[in-house]
Amino acid sequence: MKRKLMALLLAGALAVGLAACSRNVGTEDSAPPASSPTGGTTETTGAKDPSEVKVALVCGGAVNDGGWNASAYEGLQRIEETLGVETAYTEKVAVAEMPQVIRTYARQGFDLIFGHGAEFGEPMSTVAPEFPDTTFVAVNANVEAGNLTGTVFKFGECGYFCGMAAAMVSETGKIGIIPPDDAPNNKADIDTYELGAKAVNPDIEVYTAFTGSWDDLPKAKEASESLISKGCDVLLAMGDAYAVGVYQACENAGIKAIGWVSDQHDLSDAVICSGLQSVGDVYVATAERYLEGTMEQGVQVYGMPDGAQGMSEFYGLTEEQAAEVEAAMQDYLDGKLEIPTLY
Repeated sequence: MKRKLMALLLAGALAVGLAACSRNVGTEDSAPPASSPTGGTTETTGAKDPSEVKVALVCGGAVNDGGWNASAYEGLQRIEETLGVETAYTEKVAVAEMPQVIRTYARQGFDLIFGHGAEFGEPMSTVAPEFPDTTFVAVNANVEAGNLTGTVFKFGECGYFCGMAAAMVSETGKIGIIPPDDAPNNKADIDTYELGAKAVNPDIEVYTAFTGSWDDLPKAKEASESLISKGCDVLLAMGDAYAVGVYQACENAGIKAIGWVSDQHDLSDAVICSGLQSVGDVYVATAERYLEGTMEQGVQVYGMPDGAQGMSEFYGLTEEQAAEVEAAMQDYLDGKLEIPTLY
C-alpha cells in the first residue's frame, strides 16, 4: 500500500510540473443530474453553435489532486469531448489573482467561465457585471446576479452516510473527520457525519481536526496522527490533495479511512468507502443548458435525488452493514429519513 501511495505522489508531482504553465466522479456513461435541479427559473435565450463556443475553467488547486479539482478538470474534458466546444483551464490560482484570471478569459472571448469553488463567488460577482455577454458559473457558491449563476450540492447528505459507515466499523467507539476548515459547506457534512454515526452508536465519540488548507499533505498527516493518538480508528479525509496524508497515517496505524468526492479506494486499501459528488455531471449538465439556450437563473442545488451525490462501493463493510447504509439512503430518498442539509 505504501508503494502505491508513493507512486501516486511521484506521478502527481510530475503532472503538476508539466501543467504549471497553464475535493471516480462522474464517468462518461453515468447519467447527468436532472435537467431542472432545485432552485432557479429557466430563461430561453436561443441555442448556440458548439463550434463557436469557448468554455474556460479556473481552479484554486491542482487538477491532478485526485479529488475536488480533478473532478472539475474531468468535467471540462467531458464538455470538450461530448459537446464539441473549445476549452481551456488555469489551475492553482490564488484568491487574490482570481479576478484577473477570470477577466483575461472574458477578454479572450470565452463564453462560459467556471470558477471551481465557493471562493470564486466574490471574484465572479465583481467581474461578471463588466462582461454582460459572458456567462459565469461559480461552482459550490451561493451567488446569483444577471449573468452569474451558482451551483451547490446539498451539503450534509454524504456526511451522514459516511458517519454511519464509520460507526459500523469502529472498534474503539471513536472516529474522526479531517476538513480544511469549518466553512458552512464543510460544517454541514461535519455535523451530519456525527449525526449519522450516532444513529448507529449513540455513545460514539467524534473528533475533528482542521488542516487550514485544501492541499497541505504534511499538515493532514499530522492532524490524522493527533486523532489516532486519541483513539480514533476511522478517519474521514474531507479534502483534496491532502487526503493522501490522511491515508498514509491510517496505513501506518493500521486503521480505516473514508474518502471524499471520488472513490478513493484506489489510493489506499485503508479506504472502506467514499462519499461521492458527481462534479463532472454538474459541469456537463450546465454546459448543455448553456448551449441549448435554457440556462437557469438562480442558484442550482444538486443532491442525491438528482444522482449528483451518493456513496461508493462499501469495501470494508459486511454485507449486512452495507445493506443497512443502503436502506437508510433509500429512506432518505423516499422522504422517510430527514437529514439537515445546508441547502
